[in-house]
Amino acid sequence: MLNDLDFEILNISLSYPFLFLIGVGIVLLCCSAFYKLHRNFFVGISALSLIVSFFLILYNINVQGSKGAFLGTLNNDILSFAFSSLILLFSFLYLLMEKEENQGEFYALFLFMIASLMLMVSSSNLVLIFIGLEGSSLALYTLIAIRGTQNSISAAIKYFSIAAVGSGFFALACALIYIKTGSLSLDEIISLQDSNDDILLSCAGVLIFVLCAIKLSLAPFHFWLRDVYYAAYPNLVAFISVVPKIAMFVVVIRIFMFLEPKTNGFEYIIMVLTIFSMLVGALASLTQKDVKKMFAYSSVVHSSFVLANIIPLLDHQVWIFNYQAFFIFWYWGLFWYWGLFAFSNYGVFLILSTYKNTHCESLKGLLLKKPLIAISLSVCVLSLAGIPPFGVFWGKLIVLNSVMIANYWYLALFIALSSVIMLYGYLKVIIYALFVKGEGETYTRLDFRQNFILTLCVCVSIFAVLLVMFL
Repeated sequence: MLNDLDFEILNISLSYPFLFLIGVGIVLLCCSAFYKLHRNFFVGISALSLIVSFFLILYNINVQGSKGAFLGTLNNDILSFAFSSLILLFSFLYLLMEKEENQGEFYALFLFMIASLMLMVSSSNLVLIFIGLEGSSLALYTLIAIRGTQNSISAAIKYFSIAAVGSGFFALACALIYIKTGSLSLDEIISLQDSNDDILLSCAGVLIFVLCAIKLSLAPFHFWLRDVYYAAYPNLVAFISVVPKIAMFVVVIRIFMFLEPKTNGFEYIIMVLTIFSMLVGALASLTQKDVKKMFAYSSVVHSSFVLANIIPLLDHQVWIFNYQAFFIFWYWGLFWYWGLFAFSNYGVFLILSTYKNTHCESLKGLLLKKPLIAISLSVCVLSLAGIPPFGVFWGKLIVLNSVMIANYWYLALFIALSSVIMLYGYLKVIIYALFVKGEGETYTRLDFRQNFILTLCVCVSIFAVLLVMFL
């Protein structure tokens, strides 16, 4: 039977980017088991493997174009290329800025997780998406708990327990979709199934979105987030708040494109949850005295903003009457918003990683002791707040444009309202860092690589308008 199989049809080379990462991860795992090597070895090999993986993706795009693999279960489209590149970029930056982890197993699990996230981004088959989802989740739980403290272990268990329920919902949704369509490939279902207002598919969409809401930390599925932010190292928190969510956004996009012609009114369910999530996150941030916990709720709000940008995918009228303009704003809004948010978020948590205690009181007198660090923190926080002309403001502007084009003006109103409420929490951080005098927490110096990444984050936040205009 294998002799009759044409391996050229499988197009195995499309899987090389994440298979290569898995192979390097296995090598690192063996090295950590039998040899005591310096962390720079693991960091260097891991960073180099991410670069090689990116060039493998670039090679596939240049040579094969949009040709799929494994009988259509893997995609080589612009969506997978753009967001796989984004995953690799911010994973690479994380490796450079992290200096707390010395265990070789950490970097092996890290590469396994990145490979699984890339599989999620590249696949439109529900089975492969589920495999990538579980592979990345199991690795992430371990990375959170590997610190070994009581808080980190309990946070990882809490995250695992909540996400396990979501995984059960996803499996049930896959069963409903297969019962109705006889397939688990979203591309095949889109081309073959044309029924409207199907109750089974609507239920499947809701069940899948429960898992997506857990992974995107949308309210009311965000209860794990605060514990994870508080227990994990700040640099790992920055990574968790950015990279895994990139893959989940792509899954949401593919699910929404599958549901758009088959459900009616599903977008209003998602819209209510999105509005509720952004308001809950914004209001909860007002009472936080710990900076990391405040940014945990900030992440809830920003995830809701990006989801609001994707909601028009469920509106059939948008696709019919305003497809070209909407697609431009939607695609660039999603890509640029999350990319600019990631740079600002990395900058903030890189500075927080220099403090043992991240209470607001710890930032007192920062301007007098470290003026450049205080200014850098202020720039990144103002960017997250969406204050012009800093980074996230331009991403938020594109999101508002795409929402208004789809005629969801009330959704744009709630985005603006949530931004105003969140402004209080952001300004509190800036006030403590710049204007409150006193003896704050002892500050640990950043090394050369961390200073370089912080400079990069600040420059992107300041000159983001040039990037948006140029591209």
